Amino acid sequence: MIQLDILYEDDAMIAVNKPAGLLIVPDRWDRGIPTIQDMLREYLRKEVDHPNIRVVHRLDKDTSGVVLLAKNVKAQSYLSKQFEQGEVHKTYHAIVKGVMDKDEGVISFPLIESPKKPGTMMVSENGKQSITLYKVLERFRGFTLAEANPLTGRTHQVRVHLMASGFPLAVDPFYGDSRPVYLSDLKKDYKRKGDSETPLIGRLPLHSFRISFREPAGEMLVVEAPLPRDFQRMIKALRKYQGRL
Repeated sequence: MIQLDILYEDDAMIAVNKPAGLLIVPDRWDRGIPTIQDMLREYLRKEVDHPNIRVVHRLDKDTSGVVLLAKNVKAQSYLSKQFEQGEVHKTYHAIVKGVMDKDEGVISFPLIESPKKPGTMMVSENGKQSITLYKVLERFRGFTLAEANPLTGRTHQVRVHLMASGFPLAVDPFYGDSRPVYLSDLKKDYKRKGDSETPLIGRLPLHSFRISFREPAGEMLVVEAPLPRDFQRMIKALRKYQGRL
């Protein structure tokens, strides 16, 4: 059974370090599968009989990291307004294919849902304004570890913006290559043991690292989630076998 990693909790809200592979709430394709919302309701039943966990924002199923939820309607409204007004600051870490030449920059492609592939997004002049700031953290041969700060909150925004800029996530079944990254892809003299090889990372290498927002008292609260093991494993292998540039 998956144990929830609670990063922050008070009477109004709760922040969880979401593992990759879990939904926050049921969606139209994965109904019936346990979600973060379900797990938090069980967790909070020790305090109240009918906990009212409300969603404030979402992360993709295969994205890990900080996610914030409200414990009541008042808290949900308070936090949602901050998201709508761009007062919540979100920081993601991403491993992308390709070597980013600029140390930092702004990606501002407008986004719209794809009419051909419902549930996915595409760049379009008819889309909504979408802005992502990015900064290079480390460069390797063939890959970059980058930080992304979305200033707007469109579906799949970071993924699509990176792809449209020529640097898709190292693994992304919607906007890039769905094939996992293996050690044999990075280490030239790798010798496989047995018939199969375990991936270094087999999901989106996208992690919600930090989120900052105002508490009801007006103070800024910053919540961070450590990088998960598969993400760390990928970075360690890149440093060792692809070399920092």
